[in-house]
Amino acid sequence: MQQNGLAIPFSEKKIRAVKAPAACSMMTEIELNSPGVMGEPGTDEEKVQIVDRGACICSNMCWSTRDGIGKALVDATCKAAVYQTGMKPFANPKAQVGPLSSELVEKLEQCVKPDTILSNLSANINEWTAGKRGMFTLNFWQEDSIASLQADVARGDGWAAADVSRAARTLLLAYDRRGLAHCEEAFASPEELLAHKEVCAFRPVECQNRGCVQVVGANSAGAHDASCPHKLLKCPQGCGADVKRAALREHMATECDMKPAVCPYKELGCQHEVTAGTVEAHCRECAGTHLKLVVDWVGRLSTEAVATEARVRDIKLLLQGVVPKVEETAAEVVAGGEARGKLAGEVRELRASLNGMAKAVTALEGEMKTQKSDMKLAIKTMDRLARAQEDMVKRVPMLSGKS
Repeated sequence: MQQNGLAIPFSEKKIRAVKAPAACSMMTEIELNSPGVMGEPGTDEEKVQIVDRGACICSNMCWSTRDGIGKALVDATCKAAVYQTGMKPFANPKAQVGPLSSELVEKLEQCVKPDTILSNLSANINEWTAGKRGMFTLNFWQEDSIASLQADVARGDGWAAADVSRAARTLLLAYDRRGLAHCEEAFASPEELLAHKEVCAFRPVECQNRGCVQVVGANSAGAHDASCPHKLLKCPQGCGADVKRAALREHMATECDMKPAVCPYKELGCQHEVTAGTVEAHCRECAGTHLKLVVDWVGRLSTEAVATEARVRDIKLLLQGVVPKVEETAAEVVAGGEARGKLAGEVRELRASLNGMAKAVTALEGEMKTQKSDMKLAIKTMDRLARAQEDMVKRVPMLSGKS
């Protein structure tokens, strides 16, 4: 039996003999055991009547499988178009999509055999695509061109989406000899067929997630729902928000009040674990603890500043002793004499020492400047925390001894 120019397999299960009502198309008497169907010809008793395809036979199929075949056809055609025009400077790959798509579908139809299964379709597509590679085809040159062309064709530019879907449907029916991705049950009346379509495992259903327009087969609805980007999920961090799956990662990293955060006083020693939504409250409640940490910080800064100033003074005292010695030794070098070479070496060493001390002083002065800046910041922070603590005491009369 033929459909869309393809040989369509009959179900491997024997279909009970039925009488087609007027509403159905004409019955066709077929031997299930005839050559090409089940093997050797059978007896008259083994002959049964089945409903002609297109009449009271379910036509539902797995939509995800059909769409997957459609995508594979588009991808293969676009690759072939780029492969064949890659070495031609002024060739337009999109102009080749039409002829190549027809060639591909025709080739795939010719490859249908009695024992064909869906995996053969993928292999045949890959084989056809590989045959379009030229001697000088280099993938890394053409990846961008292929991706761009695939995006255009996916939008219907060069190969209409309806035609892609139609070709995919035809090929699915032709290759799915085992009925794993489509339904081919036959019924005695249109009423029985309609009743079956209400419960058919391959019946089309719309995704119920708001914003999703995907239509899938009922048998794959669960799998789609498990990966649908529009599915609302509870934030796993516990903020209580319902977020679309596609936006969940960004929500958890930026918007979520329960995302892990760092206390502003952690570097000073605060060990409290906080979240983005509790940082402010934590800083208010722990103002006293933070104030103590800042006071300790100020104390450390003061100690470090005193130590730095002492080191600067020591180096400056050394410089006061080194400078005259350098000048004295330089004068002896100028005076000449047998020891000139030795004195010149000493002068170089003294000058190097002098330069090192000068750099040390510069670094220490920079350190002192930083310490002064840190000290000012610490004092401001301490004042702010002191005021925050006072405000908190005023808000809670019990803490201040007031009734």
